[in-house]
Amino acid sequence: MRFSLKTALLLCALLLPLTFASCAAGPEEAAETSEEQASVPRNETIVDFGVTPENGGYISGIASQTLVPGEKTTVVEAVAAPGFEFVKWSDGEKTVEHRAKKYAENTTIYAIFEETDTGTPAVYINTDNGKPVWSDSQTVGFTLSVANVPRRFQLNGVTGEIKTRGNASLGWEKKSYTLKFDVKQKLVGLGEGKNRNWVLLSNHCDQSLIRNYIAFWLQNQLDGIPWGPSCRLVELYFNNEYAGNYLLVEKITTGETKIDILKGDETGKVDGDFLVELDNYAYKGGEKGIVWFTARGYPYEIRGEEGLTADRCNYIDDWITSAWDTVLSGSDADVKKLLDLPSVVDSYILAELTKNIDCGWSSFFLYRKDGKLFLGPSWDFDLAMGNDERLDNGSYKKLYAGKNNGFGQQNQWYIALMQRQWFVDLVKERWNELKEAGLFDRMIEEIDRTWEMNQDSFNHNFERWPIFGQRLNQEPSHVRALSSAKEHVEYLRQWLIDRTAWLDETFAGM
Repeated sequence: MRFSLKTALLLCALLLPLTFASCAAGPEEAAETSEEQASVPRNETIVDFGVTPENGGYISGIASQTLVPGEKTTVVEAVAAPGFEFVKWSDGEKTVEHRAKKYAENTTIYAIFEETDTGTPAVYINTDNGKPVWSDSQTVGFTLSVANVPRRFQLNGVTGEIKTRGNASLGWEKKSYTLKFDVKQKLVGLGEGKNRNWVLLSNHCDQSLIRNYIAFWLQNQLDGIPWGPSCRLVELYFNNEYAGNYLLVEKITTGETKIDILKGDETGKVDGDFLVELDNYAYKGGEKGIVWFTARGYPYEIRGEEGLTADRCNYIDDWITSAWDTVLSGSDADVKKLLDLPSVVDSYILAELTKNIDCGWSSFFLYRKDGKLFLGPSWDFDLAMGNDERLDNGSYKKLYAGKNNGFGQQNQWYIALMQRQWFVDLVKERWNELKEAGLFDRMIEEIDRTWEMNQDSFNHNFERWPIFGQRLNQEPSHVRALSSAKEHVEYLRQWLIDRTAWLDETFAGM
């Protein structure tokens, strides 16, 4: 008798209490079948299908199959239990339905499940002796734990040092923080590897709470930018008191799993590669001519290096100045030779799409690798996307990052490049490619998903910080008039829809 997949699923549902005994083979059961497998004739092979962890789900279909050489298994399906999701099969297949085709001997193929991760993580920070954290230069020791996440992401009692961070935001009651762990940590699954340096952004003047999140999400979809920080919205509890909804994010720095370059302090050479930040607050970082410099009127701070010297700083200053001169007045061939064009085009699209008012003022990173200049990754979007009255009163219209309209915080690298038609053509081509790939539709879907996952946390945040209607930074009056987290998210969502449509029409006519 042949059964359809639908029928098999129904039978398994009806026999749910017996599911794991009759439909699946876990790791322990696989061991128990070894004697049976050993007794199989040499011209036959047993393929078992199991699950891991044992409570993660079950196999719909024939869980143990005896086959002759060259015969494929019948189709089985991995069905997740409540609270779990299917990841992949142990032989690398990634669809829930599976039909084994290649096996050399008796084998067990496991469906791998993980606990679902669909809530807002809770981060608990307790400082040594409950000390307050009030300075961006003096650190305080802390212990950190993470809860409301699957077991694989839970942490308990990891230690490090914490300080406040920011510029204008230092005056806000809801602070942002920099964390430096004693031992590298991987927090809530973020990033490609473990890191010591992390940031907790308060997003206090962005009452949607997701401008930075959606910009970082976009940046990580743009594969022309080799690396961008991963992030996740969390609820922060500080010294046993609720502190609000925060964005936990990797700090931008160098490293094998971040911006992977051979720096001066790694090579011992003054001409090693480097990471710099265009930042009008660079003077706060230390001595000019050692840790920061001014190139053609713009301040840059050297990032991710130790033991900086005047010779090293002068070398980077000269190189950046020469690169700027090339972009401003060099030949097309020299500009193309200098720049890593995929990173420049993608970072420009990110700046223009978000209408990031700070893209030429601060938090704009550049680095050199293998002789090429990369623009990006970018940081700090809480005033972007219609949240600053100084920039067209928050309008989604007008070019900003690529056109000189007299506003003092624009990015002169992009403005100079957009004077070259071949660069404009690259931007148009890439924009259309991203549109056809559905990136901008997925962006809106990501906003909806993020609101759905975090709406309770957002509402909780504004119970703790009842700031609707207040002016904290440069919010336009129509933004200050919004009276709930939901209204702020809806405003941001519509702003990005309108901005995308406006840029699509504008780029088409260039």
